[in-house]
Amino acid sequence: MTKISSGYLLDPSMHVNETPDVMPPRSDNWRARRELADALRKLNNAVLTTAAPTEQLDALTAMLRNEVARIEANTRVYGRLEFLGRETTDAIYEMGPAFGQSNAVSIPMHVWTENGKVHGTLTADWSREGPFGHVHGGVIALLFDQFLGIAQRIVKGTGRTATLSISYHHPTPLNQPLRLLAEVSRVDGRKKFVTGGIWFGELRTASCEGLFISSRDSV
Repeated sequence: MTKISSGYLLDPSMHVNETPDVMPPRSDNWRARRELADALRKLNNAVLTTAAPTEQLDALTAMLRNEVARIEANTRVYGRLEFLGRETTDAIYEMGPAFGQSNAVSIPMHVWTENGKVHGTLTADWSREGPFGHVHGGVIALLFDQFLGIAQRIVKGTGRTATLSISYHHPTPLNQPLRLLAEVSRVDGRKKFVTGGIWFGELRTASCEGLFISSRDSV
């Protein structure tokens, strides 16, 4: 990890794929983590979108609490930094809260580079609803923070987010394939200016301008 003067820890582990294919898990354990995260996302979506009876919900809660206790009995490894100290993995790609493949609270996104730009595709389910039938604006901000943060890695040096300026042009629909695109527009010393957008088909629903500050020893 790289440390800048503010004490902020930068994570250089993220590898940006060069094809739109999903990067395979590094091990069978990470494969199992991805599958569990996917099942938990589907469970959450099902609970939010079905008229499940109280008895079924109570029984499921009891079962899950028992399984949670069993998982918690294992050795605890808190945060990506500890995981990086124990094994080699793309920690942001697997564990990040925006679209980590193994993080149940994320929205899995396929991310890759092409012609100096970063591309991404995702679909947000009902658990991300803000305005009726559309993605919550805060979720969009989270996605932009992570996605533009990946785009700035195209230029040498890993930077932290300094500012994000988001414009919401149209409501972003749920349960529809969305496309993201970002690129570094300008570099000024340690400052990297990144622009990006979200599209539903040919309609740009949101755009963002971000400023990222690289560490002093990375430029």
